[in-house]
Amino acid sequence: MSRLDDVQTSRDFLKLAGLSHARPDSEGLTRLAFEFARLPYENFTKILRAAEFAEPSRRLRTPEIVLSDHVDMGAGGTCFSLTNFFCGVLAHQGFELYPVLCDRSYGPDTHCAIVVRMGAQKYLVDPGYLMREPMRVPEAGDSVQRGQRGLLRLVRLGESRQLVLFSESGGVRKLRYRLKDVPVGEDLFVRRWVESFDWAMMRHLCASRQAEQGQVYMRDGRMRRVRAGRGGQVRIDSNFAQEIERNFGISRRLVELARDSLTSNKSKRPNRRHEHPALAP
Repeated sequence: MSRLDDVQTSRDFLKLAGLSHARPDSEGLTRLAFEFARLPYENFTKILRAAEFAEPSRRLRTPEIVLSDHVDMGAGGTCFSLTNFFCGVLAHQGFELYPVLCDRSYGPDTHCAIVVRMGAQKYLVDPGYLMREPMRVPEAGDSVQRGQRGLLRLVRLGESRQLVLFSESGGVRKLRYRLKDVPVGEDLFVRRWVESFDWAMMRHLCASRQAEQGQVYMRDGRMRRVRAGRGGQVRIDSNFAQEIERNFGISRRLVELARDSLTSNKSKRPNRRHEHPALAP
């Protein structure tokens, strides 16, 4: 997504991550994916951009904005802004890559990710899913990755260019999304990104982040901690902004502004499509 990429911002991200350079190999890709997963998934910034700018194209958070918001407020973004940013970081380090669109249960093209090619092998990198490691894209059959939340299984559908991603934890398998292993052009990527500001996810407050002991996920005050095979849920009944700041590292001021904006504009939001975090338990 070269039009929205910012080379200097990619360099600044490397400095923030304590990296001077990452070689365009599997080790470098793994390190970059791990460091980028420190940016949380959150839609607080997206809700505020929608309220601030009436012109849809001005709502998009470029890599410079995403990084600045992270440094200043601990923010991250949703799948489109995170994917766009990480595409720039990877391209800056010499990786061969292309963004892809994914279908979720509530509609086509409601998620996005990155496919990185190294020689004859391809890897899935998904900033919106907060994957801490790249996952091999199988030419046939499946590939399996064990993570903090259990297993991830990526399955090729026959000889097609489509794959499905499953999560498996505690004996339960869940379909996460269908990935179309076809490079998406910038025009279509941006179009879907702009459309996402009108999806029903904009009527909810969502956040997720990777933690040492697993993953923490929040939606509308219900917070869930997930580890392989087990998890627990609590309700945030008081000190909402403080609890979000403590658990996700996101500034309480940002949380308060997004919550106020959501409350005042809730009745005006269209009710058309959904985009909940791909990593929701």
